[in-house]
Amino acid sequence: MSKITVPRPDVTVEEVSTVLRRKLGSRYTVTPSMMAAGFGKEVPGDTNTLLVVANWLERANVRITAKRNCTEIDVSPGATFFGLIRLIPRVGVARKVHQALENAPELAGSD
Repeated sequence: MSKITVPRPDVTVEEVSTVLRRKLGSRYTVTPSMMAAGFGKEVPGDTNTLLVVANWLERANVRITAKRNCTEIDVSPGATFFGLIRLIPRVGVARKVHQALENAPELAGSD
């Protein structure tokens, strides 16, 4: 799992979804309140989760956690089939999601 720390405690799932849709484009589906659980399975998540899907294999789970002075966004691969969990963060959608959020100054807000 990779973590992005945003220096703002009130980042919402809607803001993260908007950033991901804009930066990743129409090839990816961003669905709030869903998660990938195992290989190719989607399950309901809570209000602080979202699922990013490129195809049946490429998936990423995103969890948003508000802290006192910041928000932590955890990105993890959505596939757990054999050794793919090790490969997917390096080449797949989880890496792209992490990069998109890491390079999103709009999440930090104004100074």
